[in-house]
Amino acid sequence: MNSLTGTFQVFNSVIKKYQIHLIAWAAFIFWESVIIGLIYGQFGNFSNYAIHYALNISIFYVHAHVLMLSLKDPKQAFWKLPVFMFLETIVFVGFIYGVDTLLFKYTHVFSKEMGEPLTRALTVLWRCLFFMFFGTGYYFLISFLDTKAEKERIERQRFRILLEKEKTEKELVQSRNAFLKAQINPHLLFNTLEFVYQKFKHHSPKDAEAMLYLADIMRYAAAANDTGEYINLGEEITQCENLIHLHELTNPCMNLELAYAPDTTELSFIPLVLITVLENMIKHGDLYGSAGHSSLDIFIDDKNLIIASKNKILPTPPSYGLSSGLDNIKNRLAFAYGNDYSLQHFIDEDNYFELTIKVRIEAIKQNQISSEISSMVSN
Repeated sequence: MNSLTGTFQVFNSVIKKYQIHLIAWAAFIFWESVIIGLIYGQFGNFSNYAIHYALNISIFYVHAHVLMLSLKDPKQAFWKLPVFMFLETIVFVGFIYGVDTLLFKYTHVFSKEMGEPLTRALTVLWRCLFFMFFGTGYYFLISFLDTKAEKERIERQRFRILLEKEKTEKELVQSRNAFLKAQINPHLLFNTLEFVYQKFKHHSPKDAEAMLYLADIMRYAAAANDTGEYINLGEEITQCENLIHLHELTNPCMNLELAYAPDTTELSFIPLVLITVLENMIKHGDLYGSAGHSSLDIFIDDKNLIIASKNKILPTPPSYGLSSGLDNIKNRLAFAYGNDYSLQHFIDEDNYFELTIKVRIEAIKQNQISSEISSMVSN
């Protein structure tokens, strides 16, 4: 039952796909057979019509395909086209002549005697050229429709590109405006913090110190986007220390150790990775009181720069922030270092979150050299 259903569906799809061809051929066969039958006062049998119209229709489509092969390369069409058409004509005339001879000799398809061989050959040649002529028209019609469809596709693609270009230009204008605003706002904020610091440093030294740390961190974050793709890792380590000091002002019991190897400070690295890792630790980690030891370590092991963090997770951690922060780090590392980095994280049985980032030193140095060359060329 399923096979019959599948066969019917295939047959139905073929009918829908070629319904225009089927309707056109049915109309042509009906019209021609009726006209010829009325003129000669005699109609052929069904087998005669079926066999010869099947052969004639095949000439129509084969000739269109021959034209396509001949005209595919315009430089060779001048000799391919006449040769292919001559061979095509000889093959079809000979084939149909032979089929007619066999049908007349061994079947009752023909209801009357066949004519002289020359007359029969000329009749077959006429029918062959007749359907080849219409096959030529069909080929040029299909070529015209294909060319028209391709032009429409190209025009739609061009229109889509223009729309995307217009959209991109609008977004660029908006980005430029946002960038100009972003340049103004940080400077205004820094000046305001500096003013507040000068006012508070004699009356509330701790508050003033907190504002100084905050201003320094924010100035670094703003400058990191303007100074290029890479910074010395030591600069970001300094800002991590500022961030820890800032939180220690409000809670001296914070249990977080930042350790780094001296040979890491001069490495040229993408900014805001370390500080994002540290920010996630502070936001999601239990770093105070009797909580276990938390650490952020930066060192070189074998051929890799390693950034490793470990902290206990809060009993009720925030439901936002960690995933987006890690995704941001992954995307930026992948963009800068391709396959030369790895990022792994897990939560152990003691509810400690551990993160390890490894970046090949060779890739870091190659990017540093490329950045220096680009900077020299731009200057």
